[in-house]
This record gives sequence, structure tokens and C-alpha cells, in this order.
Amino acid sequence: MSPSHSIDSQKNPYQSFHWSAIATSGIALTTPLCLVTPAFAFIPVLGIVVGVFGYLTISNKPEIYHGIKLTVIGAMTSLLLLVWSITGIINTSDYYYDVAFDNTIKWLTYLKEDELPAAHQVMISVEHRQFEAQILNQYYDNNKGIYEDMLSQFAKPPMNLLLAKKDKWKPQDLILVENEELLDLKKNKIRVVQQYHLPLSDPPDGVIAFRIQYFRVYDSAGRASQWQLEYISAVQ
Repeated sequence: MSPSHSIDSQKNPYQSFHWSAIATSGIALTTPLCLVTPAFAFIPVLGIVVGVFGYLTISNKPEIYHGIKLTVIGAMTSLLLLVWSITGIINTSDYYYDVAFDNTIKWLTYLKEDELPAAHQVMISVEHRQFEAQILNQYYDNNKGIYEDMLSQFAKPPMNLLLAKKDKWKPQDLILVENEELLDLKKNKIRVVQQYHLPLSDPPDGVIAFRIQYFRVYDSAGRASQWQLEYISAVQ
């Protein structure tokens, strides 16, 4: 028997899978959960860390451990799904911010065109809305309580300022200053906060600065999403 064959026969019985190869593969199987919710983003990160550790360990001690291919496959799977998850989060955030901005322009258009009942509907909870647009004005005329609530809402700043100067601004001129917050509140609700500047034609350098907080909620049947302008405040 040759010396090399003797040495190999002594080494092979002691060579085993490194625990990281098994762990990385197991973690990779659960990594798709990060595509469901960002709360599980730690799973692929853990898979990458364990995978790198396992790769370095097995590479340095190939006579003792094997399983490097399995470790690499598990780590790469975690990495790819992590990138996919992050890309999805960014795209989702951009979508919600864009929709909120478009809704603000639409709300300002209601104010500009003296459609106060329609503007007020955006500011109340979904379950209390009147969806029959053709009778909306009549609905407010016949309901003193909701009519007075509408007037009290629009008497507050900055709504009163927006109405008082509505001949000096255009909804399409709205400027997004900052996307301040996007928070998943669970229970089919997301909060979006943005800060805006609305330029005035007189004075030429004048602006109305305000902040809007939206809730994106589902209706009671859960078939469609609705946006509620939950809070608006003036910004100095």
C-alpha cells in the first residue's frame, strides 16, 4: 500500500459536513418569508453571515470538513432573495408616496373648484363616507351635523388659508418637499406622511407650507383600498 493511500484512508473517516452547510441550507429554505414582510429581512442576512463563516472555515480545513458547495448555494440563495426583498420594499414605498402625492393634488382640486363636500369626504373614515357622488351635496344639505363638521374642519389652518387664497394657487403646482414617513400599522392600514409647498401667484415668492398624514385602509369588505386624509397641519 502506498503512503499516500494510507494517509487518505486515515483522513476520510474524520471528514464531515460542517454545521454551517446544513444551517445555511435550512435558512435558505425559510428566506422567502422576507418577500412576505420586511420583518423577516433578518433571515437572509443570517443566512449570508453563516454562509460566509462556513465557506471560510471549510476552505481553511478541507481535510476535516466538506459541504462548501452546499454552503455557497445556501448563501447565494439568501443574498438573491434579500436583494429581491429590498427592491420590492423600495418600489412599494415609491408607489405609496406617489399615490399620496396624487391624492393631495386631487384634494386640492376639490378645494379649488369649491367641491367642499367631496374634499371633506376624503378626510373622514371610510365607513362614514357617502359614495353616491350625484347626491353628495344634497346629503350635506340634509345632514346638519356633518355639514357643520365640514365647516369646522375647513375653518382650521391651513385649510382656511388654502380656501382664502384659492385664486392664487394651482393644484398642479404642488411641490413635494419631503417624504417624511411610511409606516405599516398592520390591520390593513399604512400611514404616509408628506410635506408640501404650494406656490402662490401673489406674492410671487409666497408659498403655503403644510404637512399631510394619510392612512391607506381597506374597506369593510376588504375588496379595495381607500385613502383617508387623517391629519393636515401648517408648516412654518
